[in-house]
Amino acid sequence: MARTAKLSKPVIIERLSAVFQASGYAGASLKMLADAAALSKASLYHYFPGGKQEMATHVLGQAGVRLQAMILAPLNTAASGHDRLHQSLDGTARYYSGAVPVCLMNSLLAGGGTDLFAGQIQSVVDIWQRDLGKAYADAGADNREAKAWAAYAVERIQGALILCRVRAVRAPLEACLSELKADVDLLLD
Repeated sequence: MARTAKLSKPVIIERLSAVFQASGYAGASLKMLADAAALSKASLYHYFPGGKQEMATHVLGQAGVRLQAMILAPLNTAASGHDRLHQSLDGTARYYSGAVPVCLMNSLLAGGGTDLFAGQIQSVVDIWQRDLGKAYADAGADNREAKAWAAYAVERIQGALILCRVRAVRAPLEACLSELKADVDLLLD
């Protein structure tokens, strides 16, 4: 007997996100996704006729809205470059929440997701680096240095997230964000 949906579509997408984060694109079976959503496979297809790819696309879209609000929006305010960077780094800590933060973009790229999502994810990374670069420049770095700092920040955050997952702790991300904030403060000296 089919299970009836007791959850709204945004909540279903949130639960699907947890499966994709934990298992990657290829590792997320339809059974796992249906169980997480508390739906039968048939009901899951009713919500997402395009199957697992459509589910992952919705999950990625919802994550993009959160990333925009928490990480990118603070970089595009009228505040000083220093303040914008600190606010964005604080938003990064909130975006990658949890005792063991996981990057959904990294998870979706694993196991077949690269062909499906790499372009979309690369666009987000490019925007993130561009906006960080503008804020670093406004905080006192010259344009070449600002671009280098922006690339370093994204690479450092992503590396810290991998270490969080490997070590099953949050500490590498917290240390990374603290160090990046200290680096921003040095730009003012």
